[in-house]
Amino acid sequence: MKNHNEVSVSECLSSYEHRCERDGVRSSAIPSVLKHLRARFAEVPASELTTRDVEKMISDLSADGYAPATVQCHVAYLRAAMRYAHKKGELSNLPWFPTIKVENARQGFFEREEFERIASHLPQPYADIARFGYNSGWRLSEVLELHWSEVDREHGIIRLSTSKNGHGRILPMIGELTEIVDRAWRNRPFGEAISEWVFHRAGKRVWKQRFWEIWNAARNQAGLPGRLFHDLRRTAARDMIAAGCDYQTAMAVTGHRTMSMFLRYQIVDVRGIQQGLRALEAHRNGNGRHLAAA
Repeated sequence: MKNHNEVSVSECLSSYEHRCERDGVRSSAIPSVLKHLRARFAEVPASELTTRDVEKMISDLSADGYAPATVQCHVAYLRAAMRYAHKKGELSNLPWFPTIKVENARQGFFEREEFERIASHLPQPYADIARFGYNSGWRLSEVLELHWSEVDREHGIIRLSTSKNGHGRILPMIGELTEIVDRAWRNRPFGEAISEWVFHRAGKRVWKQRFWEIWNAARNQAGLPGRLFHDLRRTAARDMIAAGCDYQTAMAVTGHRTMSMFLRYQIVDVRGIQQGLRALEAHRNGNGRHLAAA
C-alpha cells in the first residue's frame, strides 16, 4: 500500500514532463510516450518499480509491433523520470533499465504493391494520410498537423510553417498529392462548421495514437505486420533518388537538414553505382579516356 508521502511513477513522469517544459526541451514524442507510460504504471509506487516491470513493458511493446527505436524511447523517458526523482531525493533506489539495440542505418522500404495492400485496409481519412506520406516523405506529425492556412490551392503549393527540424519548407502539389488535397478540401465541412485541419475526424485533428491503432490493424490485415509509417518517408527519399533527383532536391522535399541523417536511410543511387562500375571496367580495359570524353 502506498504511503501518504510516497511518490508514484505517474508523479515522477509528471515532474519530469514539467522539467522538460521549463527547460525548453521539445519533442513530438514526449507527450505520447509519457501518456503510454502513465497508462501502464498508473499509481504504481516508484519504489516498487522493478527491472522485471521494465522488461515486461519492452516485451509487450515489441509484441504490439512498436519499432525498437520507439521501445527504447519509452525506456529512456521512464529512466529519465525516475532518475530525476532520485536526484530530487524523492526516491532512494533505482532499478536497472535495459537498453534496446537500435540500428542507426534504417532499411525499411515499401514497394508500391505493398503500400497499396495496407492502404486498401485503411478507412478515410487514414488512407489519405498514408498516401500523403507516401508521396511526400513527410513525418507523420507533419501530415497530421497540416492546416488549411498552409495550403495554397490556387498556386498548387503547400507551405509548411515549421517542422521537427525547426524549419519550414515548400511542397508543390503534383499528381496524386493534388488528388489527396482535393478530396480533403471537399471533406472540410462537418455539420455547420469547417475544419481547420486538412485531415480530420468530425472537425477534430487526428491524433497519433489513434492513427497508430488504425495503421497497426491495417498492416496486420495486409499481412505486413512489421511495416512502419516511417518506411513511407524512407521510400519517398529512395524513389526520388532512383528517379534521378539530386540529394539536395530530395532532402528539400522530405525536410532533412543534414546529409548524414538522409544517408542513414541507406539510400542507394543505382545509376551512380552502375556508372562507377562502367568506369572501372573501361579503365581496366584501357578505355578510360574514351569514357571520360563521352
